Amino acid sequence: MAGKGAPKTKQTRKLFERFGKLQWAVFLIGVFHVVTVLYPLFPFDTSGKLLRFCTGFLGIVMARRWDHARRFGIALLVGYGGLVFAELCAPETLEPVTLIYGRTALSGAFIILLSFKHQGRLGT
Repeated sequence: MAGKGAPKTKQTRKLFERFGKLQWAVFLIGVFHVVTVLYPLFPFDTSGKLLRFCTGFLGIVMARRWDHARRFGIALLVGYGGLVFAELCAPETLEPVTLIYGRTALSGAFIILLSFKHQGRLGT
């Protein structure tokens, strides 16, 4: 029985050893979004729970590969940045939840900058 558990642990260890800084950042951002569905950080957070859950789930799944993690950062910056831009273009309907969207767009920018920093080392 002990032999059956060892390969799974070894495979899991290999997966996490292969994670780069970019992938860890995307994974942690994904986990953060999933956790904030259950425990919102701010009382004015009225953003859709399904949207935050899907964002977090995609972050966790896309963290497995470096190129997917980078695409996730681009999607965050474009998607949530678009939401912030739309809110700022209509200032009469500006809501506090725009800060939540802005935080997520900035995390996408952070992921993209991190991917540029480590791109040369990976040879991709």
